[in-house]
Amino acid sequence: MQITTHPAMNHKLVLLCLFGLNFQLSSPIYACTLWGVAGNTSLDGTLIAKNRDWTPNHQQSLRLQTPRTGYRYLGLFADDGHFKGLKAGVNKQGLVVLSASTSSLPRSIREADRERHGVMAQILQNSASLDDVTAHADDLFSKAKPVFLLLADRYGLMQVEVGQHGKYRLQRIDQGTVAHTNHYLDESVLDQPQHVGMSSAIRLARINALLAEHDTPWQRDDFTLISRDKNAGPDNSLWRLGKAHTLASWQMALPLQGPARLHLILANPNQPEQLVDLTLDSKFWRQMDGVLAPK
Repeated sequence: MQITTHPAMNHKLVLLCLFGLNFQLSSPIYACTLWGVAGNTSLDGTLIAKNRDWTPNHQQSLRLQTPRTGYRYLGLFADDGHFKGLKAGVNKQGLVVLSASTSSLPRSIREADRERHGVMAQILQNSASLDDVTAHADDLFSKAKPVFLLLADRYGLMQVEVGQHGKYRLQRIDQGTVAHTNHYLDESVLDQPQHVGMSSAIRLARINALLAEHDTPWQRDDFTLISRDKNAGPDNSLWRLGKAHTLASWQMALPLQGPARLHLILANPNQPEQLVDLTLDSKFWRQMDGVLAPK
């Protein structure tokens, strides 16, 4: 079941989340911040980013994968810990998929229906564009577990909120900015009220403020500066060093002409921070599958 929201409603929904009765002071550890820019205000085409926040108790790697069927893709994976698997990715066709946890729902609710599944790998393997995702939205999202996604191709962005019992919301952004943290902006996809964590609300307000204050044409390097923001302390900043740590920052530029570019900051626990810069041209996609970082 698709629920569409006009972009103009986004600001009102954020205010409702910030000041509604369900705001809670405690904040779940599991979190992430997603943001992007689309349209002619960017010199580097569509821009998309994710700061991945999690308990610093596992390692991550960047891997090139070839599925049995479908498109090859490059992914950021959690290699061990309780929640292993794909956390961000881009396929050979230039479609990017980033995820964030629905921490405003209790874990018991998020995992109540064991038949529901994740969709990131499915999207990367089978979709070449945002138009493809839209055309197959019911097949993808009506059976998916609750999740927030931000997707991009060279023509724009798509924000997805997957709620409960087959309900989901899509929002296409061809011009302007978008951001998401860990609570629903549209509660109509839920069966009961959510509980908005303090960190999620503060981070969403901060990323939206930084996006709104920017007054020059966007470049991918601007996203690197944003990703490092520590304005609100160790637990509530965009770059976190408290109960959760920012373990990675995935930043991509998708120009109208030319190959996509990835800038990845890997901050694996107990290891020196690693910077990875890749140009995803035809030469890149000809190399063998395997771990690209860390080596």
